[in-house]
Amino acid sequence: MSFLRFRKQLGLLARDPLTRTVDGVRSREEFRKALLRERAASDRNEHGFSFLVFDGGFAGNPAAVRDFADVLTRRIRRIDEIGWFDQHHLGVLLPYTSATGAKTLAQDLCRKMGSSPLSCTIYTYPDQWLPDEGAGSGSISGSDTMSRSVSLSKRKTSDADQDSAQTNTSPEEGLTLSRGRHEELFTNPVPTWKRAFDIVGSLTALVCLSPIFLLVAIVIKLVSRGPIFYKQNRVGRDGKVFRIWKFRTMCGDADSTLHQNHLSSLITRDSSMTKLDALRDPRIFPFANIMRRCYLDELPQLINVLRGEMSLVGPRPCIPYEAQEYRLWQTQRFEALPGMTGLWQVNGKNKTTFKEMIRFDIAYSRRCSFWLDVSVLLKTVPAIVGEILECVQNGKTHQTQRE
Repeated sequence: MSFLRFRKQLGLLARDPLTRTVDGVRSREEFRKALLRERAASDRNEHGFSFLVFDGGFAGNPAAVRDFADVLTRRIRRIDEIGWFDQHHLGVLLPYTSATGAKTLAQDLCRKMGSSPLSCTIYTYPDQWLPDEGAGSGSISGSDTMSRSVSLSKRKTSDADQDSAQTNTSPEEGLTLSRGRHEELFTNPVPTWKRAFDIVGSLTALVCLSPIFLLVAIVIKLVSRGPIFYKQNRVGRDGKVFRIWKFRTMCGDADSTLHQNHLSSLITRDSSMTKLDALRDPRIFPFANIMRRCYLDELPQLINVLRGEMSLVGPRPCIPYEAQEYRLWQTQRFEALPGMTGLWQVNGKNKTTFKEMIRFDIAYSRRCSFWLDVSVLLKTVPAIVGEILECVQNGKTHQTQRE
């Protein structure tokens, strides 16, 4: 039951009598708007909410819908909403409600409905991921506390997806409970055209740029001891952690504390996104600055694109310790597949602030289209050339000042 299907079915509203004949039950269009409003309020105020999706044989059965709606309206609060999720499922929106509270409501409704069988999927926003990597993820948590920043670095990617879809038996006879992830509601599938574009583009680039790959590899081996490639955990689409590939540009024993403190400062002060290498990062070995300014170190990410972990165009994948600093609304950037270039890179990049970068990323996730991707790619090369020329000009200025 993806949100994309939810939206596609809006065209059926006028022909669907169930969306208009039951008092107190919102139509799918109205209910979708209420859900999006609640998410926006949650992002702004950093409170949580739960969303229940019920299947009780409502399709083509107005009497069952009226009975269930009557029980619901007497049980829920005035701030809660009832509406159609799709043609077969009714939804209940529960602001300021934890997963435990939502589960309690579902069980209570089952008791009041008597012999009528119910199945219920519980969604909680934001997901209450457990901080311990060894703990099971996706289970219904009893905590009512919504974290101010969302911890993504220790989330198990494969196990979380499996556990979140598990169905568990409720002690209430006739009720089947399962836990869903809010990404199923708000994140659309990667378009087919985008995946095809990424495969063709990354394969073509890997073949055409293979001489540059070889040259960079030789330079790295000549000037620094250690491996040619550098792999690092990054946070991608839906908060899943993956390993990114880059050409190594730092000494083998480089400490990440310097970069972590720099990022934290940028986020806290919301100042321009100055790169550490622009501040003479001592961890970078000779000639690596040139590679970084020309973005040659990022070429191996074409492998990530080919594997489907990244896209040619999208938000830059952040490091887990950066994600831990995010406010709730900023996690919306994870709704898009991360990319090698994006709106932020071609709209000022290091001259923008952290919040401006996040807003560019969220704007891209909402406006993603084939022609937008083409436009960003066409603007990327001039943007890189402009950065290189600016670095050269700054170098000349510093040299003149020293003389």
